[in-house]
Amino acid sequence: MSHHHATPPSLTRHCDVAVIGGSAAGLAGALLLVRQRRSVIVVDDGSPRNAPAAHMHGYLGREGAAPAELQAVGRDEVRAYGGEVLDGRVLSVQREKTGFRVELSGGHALIARRVLVATGLVDELPPSTACASAGVVRSSTARSAMAGRCATSGSCR
Repeated sequence: MSHHHATPPSLTRHCDVAVIGGSAAGLAGALLLVRQRRSVIVVDDGSPRNAPAAHMHGYLGREGAAPAELQAVGRDEVRAYGGEVLDGRVLSVQREKTGFRVELSGGHALIARRVLVATGLVDELPPSTACASAGVVRSSTARSAMAGRCATSGSCR
């Protein structure tokens, strides 16, 4: 007797807006859209830029909160207005006649009238011995400013 495990069928869902990225920017955009009665699906792969941070600073109303706390609150707010949040990764986005086809990990897809890309930034700083010897800590807030100062003046002071 052979046991064949069938591959589960892929799903294709339709929505007004597919939001790529489920951290602060993506969830804020999704919240505004679902409050305007748009059907919204947020796709998040769980790799926020601020993942290494234990606490957030300078974020109005959330000073000192853990980034995961803000994300959980944001997801709850989006869902409270009828939005959906999917754990997954966007593999590609293709333009079609009536909108966009968003291919997801697992073989699934979204068909969306619009796409909001809120994937954040990736820090790619040049190595700098001047900054390293000065004991510069590369925090998410100060890292771009310090990198610019080190690159242009050769000094971190």
